[in-house]
Amino acid sequence: MKNKLIPSAAVLLLGLALAGCASDPSPSSPSAQLQQQIEAARTPTDHESLAKYYETEAASATQRGIEHRKLAKTYNSAALIGRSSGAANMPAYHNEFAKRADSDAADFLGLAAEHRNMGKAAKP
Repeated sequence: MKNKLIPSAAVLLLGLALAGCASDPSPSSPSAQLQQQIEAARTPTDHESLAKYYETEAASATQRGIEHRKLAKTYNSAALIGRSSGAANMPAYHNEFAKRADSDAADFLGLAAEHRNMGKAAKP
């Protein structure tokens, strides 16, 4: 039996794809600091700060979606398909992660909007 060398481009693509698989596709749990900030929010400035936080989270979720779509495309176009039975499922997994990230981003933007509304109703 002959040893077959994997082309270096395929190894690079596999490494990039596996690095993406190791990332957490879901948003992290709220920190104790965020919980305290929410509990203490009383003024328009407090709520604006929270709105900006949620906008930052939305941007992060959007970026996760972009990265997962890139990985799905990599799996679709790479020579990885056919080398193992699991590789064929990888584009679908990453497309699903991208959809979840898009949904997370929309939810975070909704939270930001709500805090802006709460800030308008709050006394300075």
